Amino acid sequence: MTTLALEPSVQVALVTAGSTVGVALLGIAAEWMRRQAKAISAVAEHAQEARDQVANTHSTNLRDDLDAVAHRLDRVLALQERHSEDIAALRTDIAHERRERLAVAERLDDHVAATAA
Repeated sequence: MTTLALEPSVQVALVTAGSTVGVALLGIAAEWMRRQAKAISAVAEHAQEARDQVANTHSTNLRDDLDAVAHRLDRVLALQERHSEDIAALRTDIAHERRERLAVAERLDDHVAATAA
């Protein structure tokens, strides 16, 4: 077999060049990892902020609380509809009473007018 023998100055140059490239690659990798760590840290910070804003600090589940509020709101709306119906019925009764009162007043006026003449 043939051995490839390089002069010592070429060997030194190759080792130096290889070391320089290796150090440069390590520097690039370290910078890339630093940037990735910074980005991950920023994402973690934003996630924590979001968690703090939506975290439920009491013993019940937020969804259950909202369902209960929606149920109560449905009950209020149903009662409001019933009250609206009751008010409409009262208006009808008052209108009927007013017509009867006006009819009685008119008959009384006719009777008073007939007896006075």
